[in-house]
Amino acid sequence: MENQPVGTRPRTGMSAAPAGFAIALVLGALVYAISETVTARAWSTPAYSYSANYVSDLGNPHCAAYDGRIVCSPLHALMNWGFVAQGLLLACAVLLVGRVVEGRTRAVVLGIGAATTVGFVLTGAAHSSPDAVAQGTLWLHYTGATMAILGGNALAIVISRHWRRLRIPRAVGVAGVVLGAAGIVAALTWLATLGVVPPGIPERAAVYAFVLWQLLVGGFVLHVTQPFRALLSRRSRERI
Repeated sequence: MENQPVGTRPRTGMSAAPAGFAIALVLGALVYAISETVTARAWSTPAYSYSANYVSDLGNPHCAAYDGRIVCSPLHALMNWGFVAQGLLLACAVLLVGRVVEGRTRAVVLGIGAATTVGFVLTGAAHSSPDAVAQGTLWLHYTGATMAILGGNALAIVISRHWRRLRIPRAVGVAGVVLGAAGIVAALTWLATLGVVPPGIPERAAVYAFVLWQLLVGGFVLHVTQPFRALLSRRSRERI
């Protein structure tokens, strides 16, 4: 075993929680982005519109006229799986970053993270569809989507303010706060302009702000902690 300076811990131990947080964060963003892209490309009659269609239309299991739009998503199950997977991976990220931040901030992060996770899972499990309207369960989908979008961007703001704890540049922390704030503004704009502005534009601005934050902060934390290099180095030492 290598000698460590008195009063310090091995670098791998210090980096484990931030590295795990970053991996879960980036994986969640990639799973969501790939699910949305592949599902949208599967539409054919008519083609999916990123401005006129909601993100939720991708998870609608019915091919029919719905709320003034023609909705037909052959890969709806993939999109709904993407929502749920994003939520579960975010839960892992939040639990891990909770080991990095302290005190009241930890409670806030865990609370918002739990609400956001529930929001993503609800969005994928409770579809926006004619059946939901008939059964009176559409409110579950809308509640979940609101929790996911507002919660995710609020989480981005809170976590980004603690850039020192994550050992990322201050500029990245500031950018994270800006993305979170922009996402919340976009979400409120979307709600305030329903029927006036094409719904897909402000909705996507709100959703993509959070996904970009995941990739930005997660990517920089991965760069700082370098978990894969540390793992390979550890295995090399074990073979010697």
